[in-house]
Amino acid sequence: MDRGQLGGLNRLPSLDAEARLGFCQSLRTLVTAGGVSAKSRVEASEALRKAGVTAGEVDEICRVAEQLPHVQIRNRMLRSVQEMTWDSAFRALDNDRERLESELLESPDDSQLLLDDRFETPDYLKFDFHLQPGGYVGEPLAGELYHHGTQAFYMGMNEGDAIHGGLVACGQEPRTGGVERALDLATGIGQCATALKQRYPDAEVWGLDPSEPLLRYAHRRARRMGLPVRFKQAAGESTGFEDGYFDLVNSYILFHEVPFKVTEAVIGEMRRILRPGGVLNIYDFPAGDPMPPETRYMFEHDHRDNGERWSIELMESDFDGALRSAGFEITPGPRQFLVVKTWHCHKPAQPGPRDGA
Repeated sequence: MDRGQLGGLNRLPSLDAEARLGFCQSLRTLVTAGGVSAKSRVEASEALRKAGVTAGEVDEICRVAEQLPHVQIRNRMLRSVQEMTWDSAFRALDNDRERLESELLESPDDSQLLLDDRFETPDYLKFDFHLQPGGYVGEPLAGELYHHGTQAFYMGMNEGDAIHGGLVACGQEPRTGGVERALDLATGIGQCATALKQRYPDAEVWGLDPSEPLLRYAHRRARRMGLPVRFKQAAGESTGFEDGYFDLVNSYILFHEVPFKVTEAVIGEMRRILRPGGVLNIYDFPAGDPMPPETRYMFEHDHRDNGERWSIELMESDFDGALRSAGFEITPGPRQFLVVKTWHCHKPAQPGPRDGA
């Protein structure tokens, strides 16, 4: 049953389903912002300090931390609330599957949604990220499911895509020239892509992603918002765009969800499709930052218990080095909601050897 929208998100088919998901959101808020996580962090910090464990001793960090009562409570509650969130959303949407899937197949303007029936999904994406059933590619309703699930994850702070809009708003612009073409890399359900279109209404804005289900949802969502964003199915390491096509590329939480060898290939591809003087704005896990053992444990637990399969590869990589090796000049930006780091990566205005000069 179509019950309309709230803040750009389709309402679930029943009040009961909404109440269940609302409970999950409240429970996540209690765990992450209500003191449980803070107490577990203090407890872990003290125990690891007394044990003399360093940030590099990952197995020993886990052994010590996972004996602590508050850490055990936090871990169990986070896992349970994640499972409850997906289960509540999935059950609700599954009851309305026929209508929702048919809506996704409606495409009044196919020129705005470029799907590739020969596209082969990379193996590194065939995984249930964040425990989401079917992941990003194995469930036709993955986009709608992701939207409801992440509303709970953001604990009510992303109404109307406020977080995505804020990230796009703080993105740097090219040092030379304006923004006539912009790309949202790994766009997912298109929340940063539509924010880019709102910031640059006269620009040609694209959202790129390998997932057909996410792109279908992103396309439908952008149409309903009255924003003409173009969406294309392709992998970030092989976009199919011309050299120097874009003035600006936005990337939010991509690189911790791919193997680092793919990260290096994506960085090279972004260098290729950006024009001289263009900019790549990245928001992702804090790769390269020193961290105390208790922080290293939190990321390790997220990796092991929350479907963050590739995150530790990024955290332990020389991400800045890969960006600089590709020829980018990095300007650090502000930390976003505690754990997300910002890189503003400018391609030199004068073409270099990598640009065929």
